Amino acid sequence: MSLTGIAASGPRPRRKSGLLQWLKPRSSAMRTTLVIGIVVLASQVLSIAFFWQNLYLPEIRQHAHTSALKLALLRDAELSGTPVAGEIDEDLLRFGNMIVVRDPSQFPKPRDKWFAEIFTDHFQKQLRRELDHRPQVYFEFKPVPTLWISAPTETPIWVREELSFIQQYSPGIIIGWVLGVPLLAIIAIVILARQLNRPLKRLQLAAIRVGRGLHSTQLEEYSGPTEIRAVNRAFNQMTRQIHQAERERTVMLAGISHDLRTPLTRLRLTAEMMSDRELAEGMVTDIEDMDAILDQFIAFMRDGSEEKREPVDLNLLAQEVAQQFEHQLDVRFSAGALPLLSLRKLSLKRLIGNMLQNALRYGAGPVEMWTDISGPHACLHCRDHGPGIDPGRIGELMQPFRRGDQARSSQGSGLGLAIVARIVQQHHGQLVLDNHPQGGLHITVRLPLPRTRQNA
Repeated sequence: MSLTGIAASGPRPRRKSGLLQWLKPRSSAMRTTLVIGIVVLASQVLSIAFFWQNLYLPEIRQHAHTSALKLALLRDAELSGTPVAGEIDEDLLRFGNMIVVRDPSQFPKPRDKWFAEIFTDHFQKQLRRELDHRPQVYFEFKPVPTLWISAPTETPIWVREELSFIQQYSPGIIIGWVLGVPLLAIIAIVILARQLNRPLKRLQLAAIRVGRGLHSTQLEEYSGPTEIRAVNRAFNQMTRQIHQAERERTVMLAGISHDLRTPLTRLRLTAEMMSDRELAEGMVTDIEDMDAILDQFIAFMRDGSEEKREPVDLNLLAQEVAQQFEHQLDVRFSAGALPLLSLRKLSLKRLIGNMLQNALRYGAGPVEMWTDISGPHACLHCRDHGPGIDPGRIGELMQPFRRGDQARSSQGSGLGLAIVARIVQQHHGQLVLDNHPQGGLHITVRLPLPRTRQNA
């Protein structure tokens, strides 16, 4: 028979797969930062596109148009011979701020400059449209920002124009606008997201505390945004109702224990005084079964979540419980090397007792118990030599009031393994049921080791 196991915590929902799900940030703060960061980046891109299309590009075209008129004068002067070279050069310098360079040794040596070419390419296209000639355009940053243009003449000539006002642009302001504004926006977004998510973190921690049985946990109702205060009020109302239900359950358990045990005690006394011993023994057995079932009901409802944790030697605890069954069951215990564990001692005693009681009722001796360490867990094993269980019904046995087929004809409430599963879950452990290869039910309880031992 193949081994089958199941964890007490139950199946977890599958996480959605896919590239987008993998790339999506897990936290709300990061998602908010990402979305608003994309919006800020898009606004910066649109702002740059707006200024480029409506301010810089028209200015480049206008400057190219003015330069084309000056270059046309230089071309016409070469073709007509008037004015002479010296005069036209002087006129362009005086009225057009253009220096004519006729000496090839002073010509520029153009190099690729991707940033400058963003502007010079549009400048060149406008000159080509107006001069019917494709001049070379080159921009020099140092020592003085200078625009070089090859003239549309037969003789190689370059003209240069010093753009001294470009030096008045502040690089700090440009960098601050391009990088500083998004950076400041992202910092503001992160601060805002943290402010918004801090109440959610407090709510998460409070929910964890309530899940651990601290039902008196309350959140602040009179500070923070309106929506957060509304959520906190709803949470506090929920915890008050849970706390009230817990108190009522405690009162009800006390009432059940008193009101039902009293008539059971009278019935037992009556049965023991009967003259028919065979009938009396049958009645006493039935009363004891009813009393045991009542104990299991009360143990299931009293989940032990309010019990404090303490350092516990699991080996000593298992030996102590095993000795209590030595007159009813052959229990063979083997202790492994375990550190002290932070456990709810009474709950763990109830867990071990329920496992042995399950073996006593539905299994067969001898019962083997042993402890060991497996990865980050301290393990407690319990194996009987009974018929085992149907692997397809293992999950059902974790649920209250569910019993195996071989247990249906015997007395019991069907709560034993459900109580074990609940106690294991409260200790953030795992409960695994399987059939041993050599026969019998094999129960494994895995409890987390202390963090210092896990990191060792």
